[in-house]
Amino acid sequence: MRPRVPAPSSQPLRQRVLLQQQQHQQQRNFSAQLFPQPPADPRGKRQEYRAASTAANNTDWLSWLKRASPLTPHHGTPPRRALILPGLGSYPHTPQSPTPSSLQVWEQASEALCTPDATMGYWDDGMEEFAGALLQGGGGHGIRGWLRGWVEGRSLDELMARADVTAAFILSSSIAILASEQERSGHTSLLPEGTTYLAGHGFIGTLTALVATGRLDLPSGIRLARMYASLPASPPNHPPQRFLTTALSARHYHSLSSPAHFVPFEDPLACEDDEPERRRRVMQLILDEVHSLQREWEVEGNGEWAEAGIINSSRVLIVTGTYMAVEQLIDRLQTLTIANPVMDVNMPCPYHSKLMLHAVPKFADTLQRCTFARPKEGEPIILDPITTRTLCGPPASALLSQLTQQLRWHKTLARLHTQPSPPVDQFLTVGRGAKGLGVMLRGELKKRPENAPPISVEEFGVKEQDVSPTARRIHSSSRPVRPSNVATYHVK
Repeated sequence: MRPRVPAPSSQPLRQRVLLQQQQHQQQRNFSAQLFPQPPADPRGKRQEYRAASTAANNTDWLSWLKRASPLTPHHGTPPRRALILPGLGSYPHTPQSPTPSSLQVWEQASEALCTPDATMGYWDDGMEEFAGALLQGGGGHGIRGWLRGWVEGRSLDELMARADVTAAFILSSSIAILASEQERSGHTSLLPEGTTYLAGHGFIGTLTALVATGRLDLPSGIRLARMYASLPASPPNHPPQRFLTTALSARHYHSLSSPAHFVPFEDPLACEDDEPERRRRVMQLILDEVHSLQREWEVEGNGEWAEAGIINSSRVLIVTGTYMAVEQLIDRLQTLTIANPVMDVNMPCPYHSKLMLHAVPKFADTLQRCTFARPKEGEPIILDPITTRTLCGPPASALLSQLTQQLRWHKTLARLHTQPSPPVDQFLTVGRGAKGLGVMLRGELKKRPENAPPISVEEFGVKEQDVSPTARRIHSSSRPVRPSNVATYHVK
């Protein structure tokens, strides 16, 4: 006979039951902290099974979901950051408080501008005045890092008269700021801790992101920036044309942008404040008018053309094209009272339009000669403002599309902050030149749903300084505005 096994004691079994009950109670308490108690079924049926109603005429379930507390990261972990890098349209500023690391960046950039590179087809034509100062200035020792003082004492018109040097300055300024902050913080990477995304405005901003992540060396990036800003605005053997780039602002309200009548007011998905919907409709009206005029210009065949090259926000867009076409477009939009001109932007070429198709073959050959490193595993993601998604393909193709394709800056950043669970907690605008981009981004973040996870916008590498009223007036007077003698374009 098999030996009889004694029965286990009842005391360990009781302890196990109590332990399981405690664990179950802890799980219930954790769930109660994340989500509030759901409302009762308004129909009064099967309340023991149903916790909320999804009927179209009852919206308690929507308010219940909105009351749920958002998941926040644990304290002590660095915030997930996205860097905003300025482009050629940003106002250039000299960085403050230089460090040995930033001065080294300026020296490399200054030397790269004055040094030919036959591999990528770069020649220092037009840089003789800077090369002479580099060799003879400073008591025979040369002016090292002369590019750092490029913007001092120059107005914006003077800076854009040499847009090639200004483009190289903007790229160098962003990299110098990152190098200074790296030296102060002691971080191993050039990028701030917690950086997960990089978004650069236009060609110069995207090129800066490639240099910051190490996918392109600094001298090649500086030379590419100058070559981009030196492209011819008109095709060869073609009579020169006058081009114009203007920033437009959509109006807050327009009669044609009122909510559609077929949308029921009791619709649970209809928001109470329809201002974002109005803005979307106004922006669509502007684009419709642009497309309508484009068909007219194609039929006329007189060479006039204009496009909405850049969409910066839900209210601000940049139109570029031939002078008469842009003026005609502004007249049409003001007559319809859907947009007003803000200011003219002094750009060397009508970028982000089909008017730059003539420059594509030669510039494509230049980009193919550059050596781009492959992305490393775990490095921050670079966003392509043309496709509004991750830059996955060859960087040369992404940079080439900046010549003729529309820059959808607003939608690129919206993919980061409009998701139910945003992948970033903080946007950092690099340098004072990106301050305008930060202002527009803050305006877009205000339209996020209530109780959405908080996202902040901070300036990176900028120190507060007191500006006297006199200096402020001088600074503001140097910005270009539309001619005051044209009463039609006066913005009240």
